[in-house]
Amino acid sequence: MSVVNWRKSASRDIRPFFGVAALEHALDSAQVRLFEDAPFTEATAFIVEEQEVAKLNVMLRPHLDEAAITAGSIPKAKLVLAVTALNPFLKKTCIVLKAPLNGKVPDEVTIGAEVLEQLGGGSNMTIEVALCLAKELPKMPGSPFLLGHWLSKKTFDLRPPKLSEDFDIEPMDDDGWKARGLPPKTLYFVDYFGFINEPASKDKQMAKVRIHSDVHKKLSLEANAKVAKPMMAFLAAEIASQILASSLSDWEQAEEAAAKSPLAAFLKRINRIQPCTLNDLKALVKEAGMPKLKAILHADQQSVRSIAES
Repeated sequence: MSVVNWRKSASRDIRPFFGVAALEHALDSAQVRLFEDAPFTEATAFIVEEQEVAKLNVMLRPHLDEAAITAGSIPKAKLVLAVTALNPFLKKTCIVLKAPLNGKVPDEVTIGAEVLEQLGGGSNMTIEVALCLAKELPKMPGSPFLLGHWLSKKTFDLRPPKLSEDFDIEPMDDDGWKARGLPPKTLYFVDYFGFINEPASKDKQMAKVRIHSDVHKKLSLEANAKVAKPMMAFLAAEIASQILASSLSDWEQAEEAAAKSPLAAFLKRINRIQPCTLNDLKALVKEAGMPKLKAILHADQQSVRSIAES
């Protein structure tokens, strides 16, 4: 008997609910506002600078398409509007709102300070507003039936301008570290693959960072939210310095950083703290222990503020 292996190849969610297609775009007009003095926008991707995190005042306007709801085949009493916020690194999700459609649905939903605190400050956060089933329904072809099945959804991504987007982060337990010939309680380890001075591409993985699974789990716990922020700032600076040191041979002879490359991004961030040319950066990396480079990277990560405010 032959075995058929199936692999997901679609780059987007596949919704087989053709029976409720009228509801698919019910949230297309949803808007978000990040700061109190900022306008609402339908844009879905944002970069939040470190100095802007303290000013975050996130508010969502669902703008539910009432005509689509009315035209749909599912009664309002069986639908709920849900708003969630999650931190993809901490793998932590907060439910901000569950509002039945047969009741009062707020025009505006605030992502409060307590939610931002639980999610590491809000600079690395995904906000989702979704129209979901509030009750189970009889199974019918092309129609949702499970409690929580979503029929329409819009996602807003807030991300920090840091290089974590250029490499994967993988938790690893004691056995994993030992299998790699490292002490079982290793905190983190960086595998550099290349491409630091080439235009960034999803097809080119620059590095993989492994973090001890106990630490990763601890950072994910709500009780340790005050620990997470300074630890993440520390790790970001340390990992960046390791990547620059490991990759030096790839760019030591370069006269300039390639446009849109991870190396150019590193230089841009360092120049926010103090002026630094590519030759200056080479000297910083070659310095034994890289003390000055690490000082700059920790300053860029606002490490002092992270610890002081925890």
